[in-house]
Amino acid sequence: MRSRTVTGVALAVLGALAGAAACSGPGGPPKGAVDAASGFASAWSAGKAVSTVDPRTAAAATRDIEAAGKDLGIRATTVRPQGAPVCLDGEQAKKINPHGGVCDQPLTVSQEVSGIGTWRYASTAQVRQDAQGKWRVWWTPATFHPELTATTELHRERTLPPRASILDGAGKPLTKDMPVVRVGVEPRRVQPDVTYAQLQQILDIDAAALRQRAEAADPTHFVDVLTLREPAYEEVRVRLDDVPGVVTRDDTMSLAPSSTYARGVLGVVAPATAESLKKAGPQASASDEIGASGLQEAYQTQLAGTPGGQVDLVDKKDGHKVATLYTQVAKPGKPLRTTLDPHVQEAAETAVQGQAKPTALVAVRASTGEVLAAANGPGVTSYNRAFVGQYPPGSTFKVVSVSALLQGGLKPSDPATCPARTTVGGKMFKNAYDAVLPDGPFTEAFAHSCNTTVVEHADDITNSDFVEMARTYGIGETWKLGVPAYSGSVPEPADLTDRAASMIGQGRVLMSPLGMAMVAAAVDSGQPRKPVLLPDVAPGGTVGKKLPASLTTAMRELMRSVVTTGSATTLNLPGGAPVHAKTGTAEYGSDNPPRTHAWMIGYRGDIAFALVIEDGGAGGADAGPVAKQFLQGISSVRLPPA
Repeated sequence: MRSRTVTGVALAVLGALAGAAACSGPGGPPKGAVDAASGFASAWSAGKAVSTVDPRTAAAATRDIEAAGKDLGIRATTVRPQGAPVCLDGEQAKKINPHGGVCDQPLTVSQEVSGIGTWRYASTAQVRQDAQGKWRVWWTPATFHPELTATTELHRERTLPPRASILDGAGKPLTKDMPVVRVGVEPRRVQPDVTYAQLQQILDIDAAALRQRAEAADPTHFVDVLTLREPAYEEVRVRLDDVPGVVTRDDTMSLAPSSTYARGVLGVVAPATAESLKKAGPQASASDEIGASGLQEAYQTQLAGTPGGQVDLVDKKDGHKVATLYTQVAKPGKPLRTTLDPHVQEAAETAVQGQAKPTALVAVRASTGEVLAAANGPGVTSYNRAFVGQYPPGSTFKVVSVSALLQGGLKPSDPATCPARTTVGGKMFKNAYDAVLPDGPFTEAFAHSCNTTVVEHADDITNSDFVEMARTYGIGETWKLGVPAYSGSVPEPADLTDRAASMIGQGRVLMSPLGMAMVAAAVDSGQPRKPVLLPDVAPGGTVGKKLPASLTTAMRELMRSVVTTGSATTLNLPGGAPVHAKTGTAEYGSDNPPRTHAWMIGYRGDIAFALVIEDGGAGGADAGPVAKQFLQGISSVRLPPA
């Protein structure tokens, strides 16, 4: 059948070549034939091919195009004429078309086959005159593809390569394919008043949303509910077995060591949705597992690789393959290297997951800016508050404001007062819990996080001094980490009162945990830097010049005093490098008394860190134990040479 079709096309072309002059005349092919062929190519490209087809073959054209589109998942078609139509002479044309002329127009066709690639081939459109002399395309299956016949059809096969891993700083996989169980429902088998409520109770899913999706689906289809790691599935399997309509499928998925492990950074892979498909590239398919957040989403095309597949010509009756018309070889994805250190990340995870309130902890290598860990918790959350959370930093920001004071001439040994309350520019400022310190050196006031001491120095610097020091530390820089990240915002104060509030990390100052970790890292290394997460993609770099040696020496001494005699003595750990830190209790909201976030920033050796506990209380009392647990967890970590 296929050979007869090809032979017929070949004979038509040979006949056209032999009799072209008789049909075309000295002026070339008839203009009507040229216009009809060109119009057909444009119409097919626009999805309106039938409008330019002879009405006697329009039904067949509709059938063939729709069938191919459905079987292959054709997303777009581009058709272009190649040269001029080749026309038969009068005698040859009459044998085919009693109404008049017959011309063959060579075409190049490009079909975007969903989930595979671009299928390019040559075809031919035959244009004929009708009884009124109008030229139109005479459709046959061979118009779509020269090997397609009335007894054959097109089938698509598709294969996915293994998803590439996201790697740690040493090049070892953080993510890899692991067995999972996809829990779903078959709509025709559910008992609506029972199934959805039980699934909500067992799996903590949105019962109403699941019911809506299931009722909109084909009654026999598998409707995804939740994908579980095998151990998690085993914990609920017995309960799920009793739920009407629940069905399961074994599968594999690219996963991190645990469901919480660096989830905000690494992201997750999940069944495709209409939204995730928009970002996944033209070769993704609705049946794929697609990066849904974090690096898995941002680098979906790199990690997923290129699908393979083929278009086969098969016999309609028995389904045997007649020929393979197009082949696309699958190409594996490419791994993505990060700077994460699994030991530091594990310590951060352990510290964060033990909390009752939303907590974020981020650690960086001070000498390079490499992000070593980013943990968000407790529980499973894809919200990366460690990178993008915007919080008033409270007294941790005194590292920046006191740096401005030191540059303006303040010395740590200068005398300082620390009353419970003081007024600056008509506004009253107070210490946490109305604490009071006896008069002494500025170092002691800093160590005990005395707000009143700092705000009373607000008139010793200008707005430009304050804002410029924030810029010196890299606050407000644009970061390129591969995932969203916030470096902080320090607006120019409106007046003296606003400047005083900003100096203690209140007012309009906002920072992320990563931003504050980079502040601590700058003191540790003496050089402000941009953070680095993907060293092969966005290597980061320094921000401005090194901090003045006198400034770094003074700030290191001040941050050390916080640990030795001040508000973070819980971090004065034995052995190893000394810990330097700064606590923060940041007020927010309109409650009276105000609610507070608990902060801690610091460094030990070459590892700088920052953590925040939302609505967590006080920096020393509440953030301190979390920081201590983290530092103890990394006590044996030895970073490779920078």
